[in-house]
Amino acid sequence: MRIIFNKKLLALSITVILASCSGGGGSSSGGDTGQDDSNQGGSGNVGSSVIVGDVESTELGFATLTSVDITLPDAMSNAKEVYQMAHYIARTDGESNEGDIDIPMRSYVATCATDTETPRMFVSTTLAGDASVDGATYGSVYELKYNPETSSFDQTGNASLLKQCYESHGIAASKDCSRVAVLCNTEYRAHENYAIQGDLVEEYGTTYMQMEDNLEKVEGTDKEKKYNDQIWLMEWDSEPLSETPDTYVVNKMHGGTHLGAQELIYVDTDSQGRASYAFSVSARVFDNGGGSHYSAGLTIINRNDWSLNMSGSDNRGWDWACGDGHVVNIRSFYNPYNEMYGALCTSDWNDWIGNTHGQLGTIAIKMETSGSISEGYFNHFVPSTSAMVSNGGGHTVVPLDADTNLSVIVSPKFIKDTDMERFLQDEVGVDTNNGEGPFDKDCSGYDEYNCFLSYMSYNRWHPENAQFPSIERQDLYSGDALDSSSLTRIGIAKVNGNGSINGQGFRWLVEDNDCQVSDPQLVDLKNGRYLFGYAKFQCISDNLKFDRIYSNRGAMRLLVPKAFYVMEIDADLNILEGPVQLPSHGWGGLDEPMYLGNGKVAWSYIKNPTHENYGGGQQNVWQAMIYHSNSAK
Repeated sequence: MRIIFNKKLLALSITVILASCSGGGGSSSGGDTGQDDSNQGGSGNVGSSVIVGDVESTELGFATLTSVDITLPDAMSNAKEVYQMAHYIARTDGESNEGDIDIPMRSYVATCATDTETPRMFVSTTLAGDASVDGATYGSVYELKYNPETSSFDQTGNASLLKQCYESHGIAASKDCSRVAVLCNTEYRAHENYAIQGDLVEEYGTTYMQMEDNLEKVEGTDKEKKYNDQIWLMEWDSEPLSETPDTYVVNKMHGGTHLGAQELIYVDTDSQGRASYAFSVSARVFDNGGGSHYSAGLTIINRNDWSLNMSGSDNRGWDWACGDGHVVNIRSFYNPYNEMYGALCTSDWNDWIGNTHGQLGTIAIKMETSGSISEGYFNHFVPSTSAMVSNGGGHTVVPLDADTNLSVIVSPKFIKDTDMERFLQDEVGVDTNNGEGPFDKDCSGYDEYNCFLSYMSYNRWHPENAQFPSIERQDLYSGDALDSSSLTRIGIAKVNGNGSINGQGFRWLVEDNDCQVSDPQLVDLKNGRYLFGYAKFQCISDNLKFDRIYSNRGAMRLLVPKAFYVMEIDADLNILEGPVQLPSHGWGGLDEPMYLGNGKVAWSYIKNPTHENYGGGQQNVWQAMIYHSNSAK
């Protein structure tokens, strides 16, 4: 329901107006799945909206969502995604149909001053360039400020168009907003044409990181354009965004594909007096024959002296090897309780178990102290191919304390319930008739992992039996129609401070017997509650041809959700409120909303983001949204 009010009615209390509207959602018991009787990933509850002046408010029952329209810098439109952008149930694979890709490139947000009445949010968005310059794109950064009178954002005019960047990615800000930094993607040897403050790769980088100088081994006339683009870190320190930022070269291993996101994190000062930046990125190196290899790295920059320490016993970060195989997606995080950075990585193959269960990729967590030759701790498996396509993957990690993180993933259920129950009863001795269902921890003594990993490795350790099957491949590319083997689910697991899932497992909070679900979000509300969001995509009941690799506009339903949902959970993964459907708002599948203070979470995305009402992936008027939890103290 949507009611439009004239601006003259601004004097009316928005609280009174919202109280007259039907709200969605309600409390559920700790063990409830938050789903209806048919075990669908959605809910019959839909939020209701009113518009007062320039602010749209959506009542969700347990929270309110406010949104305002915002104009992008220079009134430009955002850039669309390029080919090979990896999502959790699809990817943009448009080598022959790049013009058909109509999904917004990922945007990034950073919040600051969250302990004040007027917190701020900085946004990094890649913009489409002049139509006369084919394919030209530029980075941009702009600022929004919270207005307590309207419970929404105001644009401050503090913005910058970064024409030296063809894309801008991760963004970070100091707690007091005085320092803002962004990752800028630019061209091969771009630092030779611009004034920079330092080349951290040449000064401190490993041999892998300096591969820019070895391109003579790579055949082809366009090698400079295709390989080893530079990534710069651009910082504004106590100055407006219109000023020229200090610039440092921080990566020369990126290029050739756009599989991984590039997130930037900033820590003001830790207990050891260290100020630092960290970012995660997909990476490429070359062998002696000129062949290229793909993985991912976590770079940690000592902000005190602008240095790197990528090797030795006291290293911070790594340049290579996160998950086993090509890294399809990497998401960085920081645990303030143990003061360590880490990354959640999704790769496209696994060598020790794939021989018994088809092509399986890994979801792994690797912490900053790990070296470049070691993999992270395996958390889960997903079906994959050797072409960097994965049906599922890791999304984000949210710290609980020094010894516990929450890890969020998307994955299909490719073990039948009957087979899992038989395995648990016959091999592990778990009682599956207790009505609660195992949280996988009962299997930790069996194979030092959990029920799922124990099941998957059983045939490897007992090849003479081979009695516990799984569904291989799951039509990763295409098929006559979507079937149950490719339906996805969303789970959260408690992993320890080092990223190991030992003795724990995933609790699947969202499952759907008809539709694929993906694009999860998890944000700490910092009052014992967590905002958890997800989206519903194509369904078996649609009776449409299954085309998982994005190659034509008919496959838009794989990348544009049908609906977005939110709920609140606690640290023990009990659903406290919801889910409730957002009537007209959503988020980018690879984006991450940020905590804004006092039960608020903020992000920005295009208008009309759902498949039925999709307004297109390229727009010059976006929306800035704030989730206000009723549970805020």
